[in-house]
Amino acid sequence: MTFSNFSVRNIICFFTHIIVTLQNKITLHNMRYQRAISFLALLMFISLAWAEPAKLNANAGSTPEQQAEPDRSAEDFVFVSLCIAEPTEHSQDYLGIAGHAFLRLQCPYYGLDYCFSYESEKLKGQLFDYLSGNLKMSMFAFKTDIYIKDYQRWQRAVHEYRITMPPAAEQRLWEQLDNHMMSEQNITMDLVKFGCTNTLLKYVEEALRPDTISYGRFPEKFYNKSTTDIFVEHYENHPWTSLLIRIVAGRQLNEFHTPKRKIISPYDLLEVWSNATFNGEPLLTYVGDLVEAEPVVVPKPWFTPRLCLILLLLFIAGGVIWGIARRRKKREENTDNGK
Repeated sequence: MTFSNFSVRNIICFFTHIIVTLQNKITLHNMRYQRAISFLALLMFISLAWAEPAKLNANAGSTPEQQAEPDRSAEDFVFVSLCIAEPTEHSQDYLGIAGHAFLRLQCPYYGLDYCFSYESEKLKGQLFDYLSGNLKMSMFAFKTDIYIKDYQRWQRAVHEYRITMPPAAEQRLWEQLDNHMMSEQNITMDLVKFGCTNTLLKYVEEALRPDTISYGRFPEKFYNKSTTDIFVEHYENHPWTSLLIRIVAGRQLNEFHTPKRKIISPYDLLEVWSNATFNGEPLLTYVGDLVEAEPVVVPKPWFTPRLCLILLLLFIAGGVIWGIARRRKKREENTDNGK
């Protein structure tokens, strides 16, 4: 078979197969290489999705079915899902304590299945880097079966919810995520402005424009509680982390007063979107679990900031009482010596 027997689509499919094969050899921890491979694969998807097959040989033996273009207006051309990862107790994943939100995009026609996630490139030392303002975040795209391996290894459940979107909006979201993946690299971690939840919410709303999501009435806590109080509810069993968040980001969090701006954590987004609609249909439809695992219940530690404060106050009070008693005794001794 000569080169002229191939179409542009065949050539692109060939190189896409090579890229996916290389990607399967790279683990999630080699994120720099993973990012480069993911970007090349996405470029192939764009080329494959929009390029017309080149008719390099009029006598090529392709059938009409093989040359037919997909119906990009079909409801099943692209699927978009909200994925919520359960909170983790992995000792190094500080950012995963309150759960994690990411998007899964699938194109069955071209066999593409990717997860777009906004996260840190490193696990070790996250907390200290965040407190010092040196933690960097980026938008990544991973092949789904590669991305969920760490969740499976950590026995961390991941729930999937299909998002109701028009086909044009789904494809627009994919294109926008490609752009964000290249432009939003090594951004300083900002829990309020660039968390996984609020960036995801922003991207989906941008793709749906000029249409909008109908939120209706939010849960009562979004009207009655501050943003900080809502957010740290998810850190109930991590009182020291909760204290750090209040110290570092509490003032910035409480600048948000509208209910939608108070959506900071993944489970708050899930709670709000579960009651939202789009064009009269539920915005979210539960699909299933990408990773099945038993939820991890962590007991609240006994040595909490409150207990530490009480012990500190008792120590100070004891020191004051001991000092007063010592001065009184010394004064009495001086009095006796004077006599």
